[in-house]
Amino acid sequence: MNREAKVDQDMCIGCGICADNLPDVFHMDSNGKAECFDPGGATEEEIQLQAIDLCPVTCIHWQQE
Repeated sequence: MNREAKVDQDMCIGCGICADNLPDVFHMDSNGKAECFDPGGATEEEIQLQAIDLCPVTCIHWQQE
């Protein structure tokens, strides 16, 4: 079972924690919202601990591929 991190941009407040912690996975788009551009840029554990668990509005979720 493969999972991919997905950002709900309607909920995202643009804090940048995910992009700061995992710049190989997340970046901020032109609207200042987080975007997962390379879900393979880190392990699932790193994404969980350094982005999903730290998101203040819990807008990053796992999506099944």
